[in-house]
Amino acid sequence: MVTNIEDVIKQKNIMILSPHYDDVLLTFGGYLDALYRNKLVDAKEIKIVNIFSRSTYQAHDDIGNKDVSLERIKYATGIRLLEDLECLDELIGHENYIYELLGERECLLRGKNLETNEAFEFPHGTRDEFADEDWQIYGRIKKYASKLLALKDTAILLPLGVKEHIDHIILREAVIDAKKELKENLNAVIYFGEDQPYTGHANKDEWEKAEAFLKRNNVLTINYPVNILRKTDLLFKHYTSQVEESYREAVLKRAYQLKEMLNSDSEIERIYKVPE
Repeated sequence: MVTNIEDVIKQKNIMILSPHYDDVLLTFGGYLDALYRNKLVDAKEIKIVNIFSRSTYQAHDDIGNKDVSLERIKYATGIRLLEDLECLDELIGHENYIYELLGERECLLRGKNLETNEAFEFPHGTRDEFADEDWQIYGRIKKYASKLLALKDTAILLPLGVKEHIDHIILREAVIDAKKELKENLNAVIYFGEDQPYTGHANKDEWEKAEAFLKRNNVLTINYPVNILRKTDLLFKHYTSQVEESYREAVLKRAYQLKEMLNSDSEIERIYKVPE
């Protein structure tokens, strides 16, 4: 079933918890673009919270990515922040969102290694592999998420963690654990998005892990039509310090795969709603 864009998220307040500077577009860009194009964005209050906002990463710079000096952090973080703001301004309009940084140290600053046998680089990690600093970040995010989850008429959006990028997994685990502990004080609703480019490149075993997580949380699957070429155009226009051609391949592959599965006239993006 394909859902009309106005019915995808009923809550007025949308809080997007983005691990990194490109994850809003990669995970929820199709949805936000559709809101904007259909003149529905004015009915929402959108806040974007960038979690791991202290960065050293630049694509195709193996030597520089190992530099954890303050100068490198200033350089990479400044570029990535401006890329994100410029993209979001074009995606949904400068006046239509609030942007916040939590200031956590991303994976490379915490000494994580990039996987080298992938179509793109990323540091893998599971909950069992969290180091002490990872657990400290988990605790801070969990405390922050508890406050957000108590808000009424609010949707909390975050990536699913397909292929298990460690920063995505820290965020996911912190939010879902906060939900479990809130009980009667829980008001907000959690939505997991299919994080790209991971979703488009995931193999059968990696999907089975993600699907096991979804099954444990008894989610509702929501499919909606998107303009996928608009999403990829914005990705390659704005995130010039981050993207590789494999990103485009992954984004298009998943959108066309869902289009075929659902026999839709449009490309499809998918999110998962955790029951209230």
